[in-house]
Amino acid sequence: MDLETQWSHAANVAVTALTTYGLRVIGAIIILVGGWLASRLLYRAVVRVCERSPHIDRTVVLFLGNGVRYTALVITFVAVLTTFGIATTSFVAVLGALGIAIGLALQGTLSNLAAGIMLVLFRPFHVGDRIETGGVSGTTRVINLFYTEIDSDDKARIVIPNGKLWGEIVRVPSQGDTARIDLRYPRPANDDVGAAIARLKELIQRDKRVLGVAAIGVESIGDGTYTLAAQALVSRSEEVAVRFDLNRTVKEEFERRAAKAPTAVERRAG
Repeated sequence: MDLETQWSHAANVAVTALTTYGLRVIGAIIILVGGWLASRLLYRAVVRVCERSPHIDRTVVLFLGNGVRYTALVITFVAVLTTFGIATTSFVAVLGALGIAIGLALQGTLSNLAAGIMLVLFRPFHVGDRIETGGVSGTTRVINLFYTEIDSDDKARIVIPNGKLWGEIVRVPSQGDTARIDLRYPRPANDDVGAAIARLKELIQRDKRVLGVAAIGVESIGDGTYTLAAQALVSRSEEVAVRFDLNRTVKEEFERRAAKAPTAVERRAG
């Protein structure tokens, strides 16, 4: 076989391979792009349809949207493998064995996944609720399959694994747009309890941002002091501002009362 024949044979092999596998590569690229676009469109369609109903919680909406999107991506990946002639049955068997190995290695991650599914099904709290757990607190922003994001009061984003939320105590102090603020003020033991409670209630109710007083009274008694506590309902957007303003107002009022009160020498002289 001369050199010209060898070159001709090589060119024919190259053209055949390029025609066969090139078309498969082009088809795979088209399938990938189409599947990716389809997953995004399906996600938006599911979210749009679910948001039309006021009875479907935002948490469920995101869960269904992400589930449809990931399902579409998995189907796209399998279709790409089929394009190259890879048997999907053997691929599924390999995935099963690989899944067992990965499952043993990622027990913590799978527990977070299971906790995320439980959070979506039972919904102990919703997107937009304020929660307190593990020493952190904030407003729930996203409830994902593996983790939950909350926005803290100092505008920091906190990511909490779902296993922590499902396996530990979570306090949900407010629902909807209303929040409860807890106020505590130490008072001397000789201070008139009834007058102090009445004055504190008056100061709280004077603030027009306060929606109501949930409770007020003596929380604890110490050595020479007692703690006056109150719970006020306010709009969530004004929670921090109202707490700061009330603390300042109450402090200034109690200091003014203490300055006007007669001293022990004055009482004996009187």
